[in-house]
Order: sequence, then structure tokens, then C-alpha cells
Amino acid sequence: MKILTYLLPIFFIGALASCSNNNENHNHEAAEETSDAHNHDNNGKEAHQSDEIVFHPEKAERFGIKTTTLQLTDFNEIIKVSGQIEPAKGDDYIISATKPGIIRLKNGLNEGSTVAKGETIGTISANELGGDETERAKIAFETAKREYERLLPLYKEKIVSERDFNIAKENYEQAKNAFNPTNVTPSSSIHGVVTKLFVKDGEYVETGMPIAYISQNANLVLRADMPQKYANALPFIHSANFKPSYSDSTVTLSSVNGKLISSNVPSATLVPGYIPVYFQFRNSGNFIANSYAEVYLIGSTKHNVLTVPLEALTEEQGEYFVYEKVDAECYKKHLVAAGFNDGKNVEILSGLKPGMEIVTQGAVIIKMAANTGAVPGHTHQH
Repeated sequence: MKILTYLLPIFFIGALASCSNNNENHNHEAAEETSDAHNHDNNGKEAHQSDEIVFHPEKAERFGIKTTTLQLTDFNEIIKVSGQIEPAKGDDYIISATKPGIIRLKNGLNEGSTVAKGETIGTISANELGGDETERAKIAFETAKREYERLLPLYKEKIVSERDFNIAKENYEQAKNAFNPTNVTPSSSIHGVVTKLFVKDGEYVETGMPIAYISQNANLVLRADMPQKYANALPFIHSANFKPSYSDSTVTLSSVNGKLISSNVPSATLVPGYIPVYFQFRNSGNFIANSYAEVYLIGSTKHNVLTVPLEALTEEQGEYFVYEKVDAECYKKHLVAAGFNDGKNVEILSGLKPGMEIVTQGAVIIKMAANTGAVPGHTHQH
């Protein structure tokens, strides 16, 4: 009887500590971690342990938690470098304002629009300028005219230099054009695609200000600057992914009909210590010529590799972690060693194995639930 008296409290405490699927009442108010292993109790039922993060399926669906089962796959060796998106040589043209005024773009003209040679892209009107703008243009014109007329006889007598006279003449012509109230219609000198509009309809433009960038060719060139220390890998490079500096999205070269156009032989470059690698891809109008990009050069293929999407990784103090879904409502944190990434997926060198169901979307939500409880997770009431 005394033995039974001592054992009853122990059994009671053990029952409270257990989080079995049979007797648990879930109250989703705070995130909680439970043990290093997903063990079973004496009755063979699952019990959540101290390092498992409990996150109810309804919460997971609400916060967009997605998972996938790991499988061995092929993965290409990746060299991450910097690069630039370049126009095709001789196939680009910038339309600039020839006078100040209000620009009215042609109806329907957008980035990606096709324009014919000689086609106007809008109208620059000085009539829409306010009185102050017109007065300033008039004063500038009269000042430039007086200076030009003053220097003209001096130039003929060789009292002033040709350089000074030409500057005065150019200033006079520009001021005269600016003061002329006649509308002008900027046009394209080539047939091509509008890859960049520098102004919006109704904006004020100055003389010489770029209005639109026209690319004659439907293709652009991606130049990747590869450090010379990777020269031995050059023959194996066959494609690339790239992320433009103005975008958060990584573009696969295959999605824009891209192809390698440089040879396998290292060529000279303006940047010492680097080898330029060139690719050509379709210009859909979504790319800005002369912009910079992160480039992931794709080399030889490795077989039987574990990879996860980049968004599956979380970082803490320089270490990387992935979250495994161990049952319907429990997740477990794994320290991993990450290898190369291609801008979309990353190679996992250790810490995971095939068959694991890992979080591919919403890993940061699980991390918050585990570390801070900032995202509602799970508490137990028995």
C-alpha cells in the first residue's frame, strides 16, 4: 500500500508530461518546443519531445507552410559571379528630348512595345509650360543671342578663338530651339523594342534628357565576369541563372531562350583577373540594358545530390538550419552544411537524408514559433 502511495504521484507527473495523440487537448496560443527524438510511450503511441516545435495543421495552412519529401537528384556545380546585361552591339538607340517641354507619350506606348523606324513616340509641347518657364526660356534665348552677336565680328577678325565662338553659337542654337513654341515629335531612328521608358506621360523634360531606350535586336547579352582561378571549369559551363540588380527574382536562362555564345577559350577582358563569359537571351521588355546582375554559372553535373529551395534555409549566427515535418503537427530543426546554390536551390552536404519531409515554404514562420513564440503555435492542456 505504501509502495502504491509513492508510485501514484510519479504516474500522475508522467501523464502530465506526455503529449500523446490519444489524450492531448490542443490550445493554440504560443509556440512550444518538445525533445530531440520523436519517441513512443509504453503503449506504442507517439509522444512529442522537447526539441520538437508543435504547430497545428490549421495554423500551418493559414501561414502557407509547404513541405516536400527529399530525394536524391542531379545538381550542377555552380560558380557565383557578378555580371552585366548588355545591349547587342550597334543595335540600341536612345531617343532624347530636343527641346524642353511637357512630354505626351503616344497612346499605348509601354516598355515592351515595338516601334518602327521613323515612328514618333510622342509630342513635346512648350505650350503647356507655365508662364515662368516661358519667361526663363525667353531670357536665356535673348542672353545667348546677344553673346553670339557680340562674338561674331570678333571671330571674323580673329580676336576670339574658334573654340569660344563655337560654344557661344551652340548655346544660342539650343536657347533658340528651347524658346521656339513649336511642338516637336521625337521619333525612333531604328526598328526595335522599347526596353526602357525614362519618363512618364505628362512629365517635364529638358533638352537632351533621355526619353526611351530602343533595342533593335530582340535579344540581349549577359556578360558574366568569372575569376581566372576558375579557368579550368570554363569548358564545362553551359548555362546560367541570373538575378538583375533591380529584381528579387532569379531568372533561368532557359526560360528566356538563352544560350552560351562565347567560346571555351579564355579571352581578354578590361577587368584584370577575370574572364568574360557571354550568353544571349530573348529581350522580353522586362530587362534593363546596362544594368548589373548576380550570375550563377552552371557547370558540370553532379549525381545523387540532396538539394532544397533557398527559402527552406534559415540562418542563425552564421549556421544554417532546415525544419523537418515529423508528423501532422510537429516539426524538428536540423543543422545542415550548405554547398553551392544556383540562385534557386542549394546543395545540402550534411544534416539531412532522403525521405525526410522538410519545410520548403514558411520556414521562417516555424523558426519564429520555435524561438520567440511571436507566431501563435501550440500549448497543451490536459
